[in-house]
Parts: sequence; C-alpha cells; structure tokens
Amino acid sequence: MSKFESGSLEEIQSWVSSCIEDQKAFRICGNGTRFVTKVSGNSESISSNILSMQKLNGTRFFDPDDMVVGVEAGMSIRTLQKMLAERNMMLPANPWFPDSCIGSVVACNDFGPNRMNMGGLRDCIIGIEYINGKGEIVNAGGKVVKNVSGYDLTRMMLGSQGGLGVITAINFKVMPLPVEPHGMHGIFKDEAWLPQVGEIHKRRIPLDWIQALLTPDLSWILGLGYSGNALNRNRIESEIREVFGKTLDVHPEGGSFPGQKFTPGEQRFGGFLKAIRDAWEMEDSHFHVFATLPTEEILCFPFEKFRKENFKITVHPTGGDIHFMLKSTDMKKQLQYLEKIKSVLVHSESKLRWVSAANEGSFQELGRFGVANGYFLTQRLKRHLDPSGVFFAPYYDLEFDA
Repeated sequence: MSKFESGSLEEIQSWVSSCIEDQKAFRICGNGTRFVTKVSGNSESISSNILSMQKLNGTRFFDPDDMVVGVEAGMSIRTLQKMLAERNMMLPANPWFPDSCIGSVVACNDFGPNRMNMGGLRDCIIGIEYINGKGEIVNAGGKVVKNVSGYDLTRMMLGSQGGLGVITAINFKVMPLPVEPHGMHGIFKDEAWLPQVGEIHKRRIPLDWIQALLTPDLSWILGLGYSGNALNRNRIESEIREVFGKTLDVHPEGGSFPGQKFTPGEQRFGGFLKAIRDAWEMEDSHFHVFATLPTEEILCFPFEKFRKENFKITVHPTGGDIHFMLKSTDMKKQLQYLEKIKSVLVHSESKLRWVSAANEGSFQELGRFGVANGYFLTQRLKRHLDPSGVFFAPYYDLEFDA
C-alpha cells in the first residue's frame, strides 16, 4: 500500500499533480474508516494508493462574532466541535464517527438526526477549497454568509466522495448551542410509531431530531429532541402529546432512560453511530448497509420484515436514512440480506452504501442503488473535472442495469 500524507497544502498539490501527470488513480481518506469501496476487477491497485489528509488539520480563521469558521480538511469533527463549544457554538452536523475528518464528513455528506430542523451540511457550507483535476487549487464561496460567489461549486463537492477533487479546506456558518435541550422517548412493540411520526412531520412541529432504534428484544425506542426556553418546550411537548398521547416520557438530554445510549443525546454533535455499533457489538466484518430514502418511503417502509429476521436497525425517519446491521460475516448471506433490502426499495433516488462487510464485499453489489444521483450527468461531470481519471470514486462509474 502506498500512502502519502502531509500537513502542507503545497506538498499535497504537488503530489496530486504528479498523479495526474502519471495518470495514477488514488483514494482520498481521513481516518480511512468509512465505506467498503472495493469494486470488482482492478480496484486493488487503485484503492491501495492513498492520499491521507489527517495532517492538514489547521484552523484558517474563526470569527465568533460573525459565527463563521474555516478549517482544513484533516481536522476531526471532534476537534472542531470542541473549539466551537468553548464559545457556546456548534456545527449542526451529526456525523457517523466522532473522529472523522471534516473533509471526509463533507465528501460523504454525513448527516443524521440533527437534519430534522437544523438543516444539514448543505445549509452550513459557505466556502470551499479543493484541488481539481488539473492540479489547481480552486476556491469557491467565501468567508462570510453574504458572499455566495461560486456557491454551486461548494454544493457540487458535498457528497462527491472524492470523485471530483481533493477537498482541502471548508468554511462554515455555525449556530449557538441549543437552549435547554430535552427529549421525549417511548418504547413500542411494533411499528405503530410510523404513522404518528408522519403526523409530526405533517404538522411541522419544530424538533431538533427524531431517531428510532430496534432493541435486542425487537421493540423500538423512539426519541424526539427539541430545545428552547420552558415556554417553547411546553408548547412543543403539548403538540407532541396531541399525536402520541401519554406514550412518551420527557427527559433532559443525558437524563435517565432505558436505552438512552441508543438515542443521540451527548453524541448529537460528535458522532452517534460508534456508540450504537459498540452497544450492539458490531465488528468491521459484520453486515452494515446504510440507505438514504425520501421521507415518504421511510414512513411506509416494511420494517416488520426485517425486525422478524433480527436485523439491528437505526432510523431517522424525517430526512430519510436507515442503517441495517446484522452479526454475520458470511459474504454469501450478506449478499442475500442486501438483496432483501434492495427488493423493497421503490424510489429511483433511494441509495445504498456499504459501511462494513466481509472482506469479499464489493461496491458492485449495490447495483443501481449504489450510483450517484443523476448518474449519467455526474459521469459526464466527472469526465470533465477529472479528465485523467485519478480521483477514485466508484459510484460515478459503477456498472448497473438501467
């Protein structure tokens, strides 16, 4: 395995330029812990050539008065959130893992329960710096919220998974920490909570997050988070009670609740997924697939089929994502599980990603659910922005039956 890492932007640019000149493909990573990216065929030589961004981890600027910050791509989300918390601020992102590099969070478009009313990374990025397919350093957007020059480029890089360029720095607008965050939690023996969440969504009740998790005894823990002064919290709780009745209990975040570790709580701004995987004793070779779906599809998703087969499931019903997990290391069985999930996806924009799998796991197995949104357009875009084909991002070139 060939791995290059440097804390110098100039050295990284020079290395990328040499790869472009030699037409040598490479994979970009932070901590290197997310997604199975193997593709059937010649992927081994590609994915073993790695550009690590961990050492490019400085702060470009931080203006607490204007609530904007610019950081280099290798800074961890944990470090960024700690720096912001010291000024009573936070980035309203909910990445999967607490030590993910911020460039990786942006490139993978990490999102989670905070998207409910706080918005996602798409709403926070005001500027970006990256190295393009010619080896040039490109700056889009700016350092202040009003500067929208090149804003489309910032959104283009969000979720690109390294396929359109090397993200080197990102500028964000940030938010004050929530006032008196609270949560309402309840346990359900079946999927009765789904239509009630649909009603919550319909009424546009101002929640911070919603998350449902399947417990070992095949019950669901549903959590709804909100914040504000006592008057606002009372109003929100009253509106939730109109939908759920007395099935939910109120707790301050961090308060005692059976299975509280499964809801965002303290992990809400620093990576919620690790705590869940640890609690379920999930290993890197176990089956774990992440699905993004429209809210409407999640609200009518046949969860009972998977609950009865002992899947471990995490759901963010509004905003649209589901994690499917199983303690299986047999690739043949894992592919059978994957086919079962694919068989119930009906929306053309539904997407799947491997999070972990047996060693034989291949990105190719995701088929049409593994490709980029607007697949044929993004293929042309990648060919234009990466003419040498050096930015390894298989979901731009995945073969599938249209």
